[in-house]
Parts: sequence; C-alpha cells; structure tokens
Amino acid sequence: YQARLLTLNACDFGDLLLHVVTIFQKHVDVLQQYQRWLRFILVDEYQDTNIAQYLWLRLLAAGHKNICCVGDDDQSIYGWRGAEVGNILRFEKDFPGAKVIRLEQNYRSTEHILSAASGLIAANAGRLGKTLWTEAKGGEKVRLIGHWDGEEEARWIGEEAEALQRGTRGMTPRSLNDQAILVRASHQMRAFEDRFLTIGLPYRVIGGPRFYERLEIRDAMAYFRLAVSPEDSLAFERIVNTPKRGLGDKAQQVIQRQAREDGVSLLEGARYCVASGQIGGKGGAQLRQLVEGVDRWHRQTLAAGYDHVRLAETILDESGYTAMW
Repeated sequence: YQARLLTLNACDFGDLLLHVVTIFQKHVDVLQQYQRWLRFILVDEYQDTNIAQYLWLRLLAAGHKNICCVGDDDQSIYGWRGAEVGNILRFEKDFPGAKVIRLEQNYRSTEHILSAASGLIAANAGRLGKTLWTEAKGGEKVRLIGHWDGEEEARWIGEEAEALQRGTRGMTPRSLNDQAILVRASHQMRAFEDRFLTIGLPYRVIGGPRFYERLEIRDAMAYFRLAVSPEDSLAFERIVNTPKRGLGDKAQQVIQRQAREDGVSLLEGARYCVASGQIGGKGGAQLRQLVEGVDRWHRQTLAAGYDHVRLAETILDESGYTAMW
C-alpha cells in the first residue's frame, strides 16, 4: 500500500500527519520556521485528536506556548479510528500553566435531557468531570425507542409521521412541512426514502453532496492533479475517457497492462501504447492529444508565476471537458 502511494506521488490522511511530524523531528530549522509563523494555535474537538496530531501540536506549541484547546472528554467517540481521549485528560500536565475554563451551562437542551445524559455519562471511567446545568427547566421527558434494524426504524417513523399529520394517537395535527428527520450520515436516509415511497409519504432531502464530492468537481480536480503530478495514475484513470475519447474497457486494459509490465504510470503506459500502435484509430488519436496535453499543462505548472486560474480554464477547455457540459 505504501509503495503504491509512493508510485502515485500521493499521501493518505495519516501520512500527511506522520510525514510532517517526522520532518519537524528531523529538521529543527523547518520546525522553528513554523513555530515563528504560528504564534497562536487554536484546536477544536481536542478529545478527537490522535497521537500524530498530538505530537504535531506539542512540537508547534513549544515555540510561543500559546495554545487554546476546546474539547469535551465526555464526547470522545472516535477511539475506533485512532482518537486518544488521554490527550485531553492530561492537557494540564502537557501544558503547565494553562488555564482550564469549564463551560458547564447548556443553552441547547432542557433539564430532562441534561439529567438523562449526565446519568448515562457518569458511568464513564477516567473523566475530568463536570456538572451541566441549564436555565431551560423541565421540558418533555426523554423517550427512548429501540428498533431491531433500520427498516423497522423507518417503518415506525413513517407511521409516526402519518399519525402526526392526521392528528391520531392523541397527537395535535401537524403539517409534513413542520416535520423533520435528522440523520448522522446521508446513507441512513436510504431506508427512510424506501419506506416513504412505499407508503406514498411526500418528502424532500435537504443537503446534497458536498462541493468537492460533485461529479464535475472531482473530474476537474483529477485533471488538475494530473497536470501537477503526471504520475498520478488514479487521476489518469478517472479522466482518460472523460469526455468520451473512444477508449473503451479493452483499450484501457491495454494501457494498464503495459504500465504494469514496464513498472510505469498509466500516462507513460498510454504514451507507449500510442507510439507502438497498440491503440490506433480515433481512440489512439484522442489518446495522443491527451498525453500531449498533460505534458504541456505540466510544463506550464513548472513555469514561475503561472496563473493558476487561467491554467485551470485552459486545461478544462483543451481537454474538451468544458464543452462536454
């Protein structure tokens, strides 16, 4: 996996942290440069930091010793992905002289909700401890409802929504426009949507894909990545036939096989396939244009003071991607 990343001139999220920590530890001059630059450091959700982030922060904060961390040890839920709650538990030991300010007033929840939450979290071991309070006295009592699976949950929620709309089950009638379902992740909506379609309950989903997750943005970013790093085979694989260049699965398999045999990137494999005539016709001509285009765009990225915006427009225009839309 790491060898593949090196071939692609890429880093995963963990590498971005680990490599920086390694650089800081081995090159004091680089560390000192960033310490001078970052006079004040503010960290949010400190309870979710991992060991690499912790080391990174300790190194950077050693310069001016101006660090402010916001966090709640009771909200540490990402241990499964490497978060270390001990980072916030030993904060005062790691940063002697730091002032701890407890934010114990809750403005969001009612008294019943806080009581239920506090009673549950009190069972946690190794807590800093806090006493939450609110001016929102009383409120509806917490109702806990368990379901066997997502489908059962969706079925129950659909029935509740219909009952609330009609004013049955002792409920005050409420329009569907006044009802909302909050989900932690978008994939959880699938069961709800299936159920609502089945019972004919109208709905709409608010909040679509994030900007960088949109198809056209990911395509454009792949072109830009390839221009900066022609060895990025993942980017090449994404755009080699986007827009359509007459390069079907068979032609792409030829490129991939050639790249594997020669131990080179897909771009270099494509270059050889065109030169050797393995891919000819319209597809070969289009592939040649793409290879030459990437070469040209890459040279422009190396030029001093090049205009990023103009180059981005050039890449999208010359590649035919703009015209495709």
